[in-house]
Amino acid sequence: MLKNLEIITPAAPEDFQKLWELNYKIFADELKMRPASPEHYLVDKFHCKNIYRAAYDRENNLFAGMISAHWQAPYSAAEHFGDALCTPPPAGLLAEIRLFALLPQYRHTTTASQLAVPLLQELEEQGVSEVIISGISNLKPFYEHIGFRTAGIPVTAGNTLLYPMRGSLKLILERCSKAFERYRPLHPEQ
Repeated sequence: MLKNLEIITPAAPEDFQKLWELNYKIFADELKMRPASPEHYLVDKFHCKNIYRAAYDRENNLFAGMISAHWQAPYSAAEHFGDALCTPPPAGLLAEIRLFALLPQYRHTTTASQLAVPLLQELEEQGVSEVIISGISNLKPFYEHIGFRTAGIPVTAGNTLLYPMRGSLKLILERCSKAFERYRPLHPEQ
């Protein structure tokens, strides 16, 4: 399964249609954070300013996971937690990690690091120094382990408890280095 994964930057309309279907499966069907819709797809409201990575499983012809980010206000985290979480850092830019989602059969694998590390490196190249994320409660220990810290009181979105989390991009990249080293041999051209 994992040997057939390719990390891509979606560009074609059909790629985005598959991402919107994945977005719906995770955030509406599974987590109940968004209302059900008969179309079974969910377009991100920040689509026009997001950068994306997707894990494409060639063997099964599906997107196994996705992640996006942007570094331009407004941030969706402000809707949940207020503007305090979104205060720009003293130096560098602030980015928001969004739509970090994997199909269940790809969780607890290296797929998350394969998606995240290159995206985080691109954010660093863009001048980002801190990142925020609306951390799902059962992933809070993982996010804390890689360098995020809880930055306020959690809120409920649908049936999901979310924590406001913020961290130094440099620290997060350092802590993800082991996962990145596992990922790098799969893609030596990077």
